[in-house]
Amino acid sequence: MKLALLLLFASFYGKKHGPLPNVAGGEGPVSAADIDVIENLGQTVPKDLVFTDGHGNRVAIADILGRGKPVVVTIGYYRCPMLCNLIHAGLVKAVKTTGLKLGKDFYGLAVSIDPKEDDKSANTQQRRLLRALDHSVPTDWRFVVDRSPDTAAAAKLAEAVGFRYKYDPQSKQFAHSAVAFVLSPEGKIARYLYGVDFPERDFRFAVVEASEGRVGTALDRVLISCFRYDPFQKRYTPYAAAFVRIGAGLSGLALFGLLGVLWRKELIMRRRKENA
Repeated sequence: MKLALLLLFASFYGKKHGPLPNVAGGEGPVSAADIDVIENLGQTVPKDLVFTDGHGNRVAIADILGRGKPVVVTIGYYRCPMLCNLIHAGLVKAVKTTGLKLGKDFYGLAVSIDPKEDDKSANTQQRRLLRALDHSVPTDWRFVVDRSPDTAAAAKLAEAVGFRYKYDPQSKQFAHSAVAFVLSPEGKIARYLYGVDFPERDFRFAVVEASEGRVGTALDRVLISCFRYDPFQKRYTPYAAAFVRIGAGLSGLALFGLLGVLWRKELIMRRRKENA
């Protein structure tokens, strides 16, 4: 029960700055500090990390980023009894409601922090997610395990994005936060999305913003200038100054349009008088 409460608390808990000692957290009693999230916005994840998918294929971070689209990353473990499944279900819902297309607008990557993770669990979770998205290309959302010689690839990625977790031997579970990370095509950490239910606007803006306008519509690019990510509320909120600028611009266009109509009418009246 205590672990469940800590997980719930950590789902919405994050800090913007601070030290990040002992990312994996070792083993022992779990505290809220053990499952913190330290936001490293703008930093680049290591591109030399290599994982293995459920079929034994080599999956390099550099290859995923090299496809030129933002990457939505989750870190957890596939035998997680509750939280990880809820995160992926929330992401599926967000993708469906935004209209963004997996493989066209972004890619996905799920990374297991459990060194004992089996391939079957990875494949099962991947099939479940792809089926929910009605998507048939497994390489568009990879589910990988850490088979590196020192099993440190997952820990290094977690450290880069500021994701702290800890194994609880009593419950035999990993305690961790509910959060997804959006990487730019260059591997920069563009946005953190907290919780298990991701608002349509936040998810879409995060992906469009990470792509630097290469994904989404012209309207998306206008709207992003009107909304700013609030690190305290952990969501995009209206940016009043942008709305004022847009309102002033629209007013100016309306005024010029009115003057144009009046000028045209006056010109027509002059010509009629000259021809009379």
